[in-house]
Amino acid sequence: MSQSIVTIRLNGTPYQIGCGEGEEAHIESLAGEIETILQSLVGAVGQIGEARLLAMAALILADRAHEGGPATGASATGASATGADDGGEAAAAALESAADRILALASRLSSH
Repeated sequence: MSQSIVTIRLNGTPYQIGCGEGEEAHIESLAGEIETILQSLVGAVGQIGEARLLAMAALILADRAHEGGPATGASATGASATGADDGGEAAAAALESAADRILALASRLSSH
């Protein structure tokens, strides 16, 4: 199987990611979802450091998976993998709720 390299950007930083041939578009789509979460976090808490932002994004994605939400397969606009757009508001609400919980946790951790 051939190996491809895709360069993605997360919060302005380029990362080269190896993937199987033909998986480039999927990797770029996943990176787009993560970038959307990162930019939402930056808007809420500012540039608090790449590692913290990526950790918070990972927690949001884990929370979505735990809640059965759209952890993957949704576009950056929140549309479902089937192309329906009615999940956009629900995805935005889930992202906002998860971000609120993570911000509250971060606040509690930073106060100790």
